[in-house]
Amino acid sequence: MARRRTAPPEDAPYKIKGLSEISGFRRETIRFYVLQGLLPPPVKTSPNMGWYTDRHVKLLALIRKLQNERFLPLKAIKSLVQGSSGEFEFSEQQMASLGELRRALAAEHQDVVVTEDPGELAPKIGLTTAELEELRSLGFAGSGAATISDLEVARLWLRMKEAGLSEKRGFSPADLGYLVNLVDSAVNCELEFFLRRIDYMAPAEIRKLVEVIIPSINAIFSILHERRLDAQVQTYVENARKRRYQ
Repeated sequence: MARRRTAPPEDAPYKIKGLSEISGFRRETIRFYVLQGLLPPPVKTSPNMGWYTDRHVKLLALIRKLQNERFLPLKAIKSLVQGSSGEFEFSEQQMASLGELRRALAAEHQDVVVTEDPGELAPKIGLTTAELEELRSLGFAGSGAATISDLEVARLWLRMKEAGLSEKRGFSPADLGYLVNLVDSAVNCELEFFLRRIDYMAPAEIRKLVEVIIPSINAIFSILHERRLDAQVQTYVENARKRRYQ
């Protein structure tokens, strides 16, 4: 019996194979971009059949342009793409400044590849297979290779695990997923904050942005985080004492 073909929706004419051929992106990359929120999900006509629109084509072209011409990382591209109606109205000066910001960030935070096979590295540094997979969901070895910063993330997790966030107590790297949401939210706010003023930034000013302003924001965030956590813990303690003596 011949398999019945599913007709594409009127406004979503492309299967992932066709979208891959038009855009030049591999199917795995397109699926990854959907998973990461850079692309909207395909239009589903069945559980295993998804169709893509002209908007997907335009977004993939924009992603390639921002990557190749402006050297922007996916996190920054996601921040620019999300919440947009499709009209990407960035001035040439803004785009040039964003490219300069990316180059400055890359120069300041050089990330050296340690191994092309994170799975082989994991047991050597003490990560279980499950921990590696959960760290991947947080961005560990997001490029496919493990870098020095990836090793630092793994080292910090193992340090927390040794200090008590163990599997026996129900903890795993997945519990740190909220940090990804916090970072994405912060990056969205920071890009909006910078883009309002970045038109007139000279390269020397952008260098100060990378060397002084962003580290200062990180330090302020750390101080505010510790203060807020201390205040919340104090509130919990006081409330617990009140309930005990009621």
